[in-house]
Amino acid sequence: MSDLRFKDTPTDGLEPLSGSPPLPARILNAPYVRSKVYRTERVLVPGIGAAVAYTAADAFGTALSFPVPIEGTIAGVVFYDYDDEGITKELVLFEDPFTATADNAAFAVSDTDLHNCLGVISIDVYYNFGNNQIGIATPALSYVLTTGSTLYGQLVTRGADNIAAGAMPELMLVVV
Repeated sequence: MSDLRFKDTPTDGLEPLSGSPPLPARILNAPYVRSKVYRTERVLVPGIGAAVAYTAADAFGTALSFPVPIEGTIAGVVFYDYDDEGITKELVLFEDPFTATADNAAFAVSDTDLHNCLGVISIDVYYNFGNNQIGIATPALSYVLTTGSTLYGQLVTRGADNIAAGAMPELMLVVV
């Protein structure tokens, strides 16, 4: 029987246990968190009109802001749907303050504001709990802010929302 320590074979610093053959596998790109996980406070979506009929591609509320670390990756977005509608929303994020579209108007941004857009996160997975729903997005959207430590954004609806009074939604970001 041969010597199982393979002394003349490169092992990349890995030696099999005495009497054990080497494993023919190596873990590459193993996921791990290198920094702290930061969760924003829940933000009430401002400016939503109660019992107002929205149509697809309308601005859903007015401008949002989220205090965040100067750099990070948005690992998750949680949308608290207290009105139990489960309609896809898009969160359009900006590095700097922008001119928000009026609530319930067709969402549109200027070329200057588009230049500062960091990306769009689609919240399209909903879990229905009978009286309400929670929308989840896991975008892995990385950013580095050049000014300040706030992300700005606005929601766009992709359906026909009609939010009841007292059921205004909230939003939260998870950043690593």
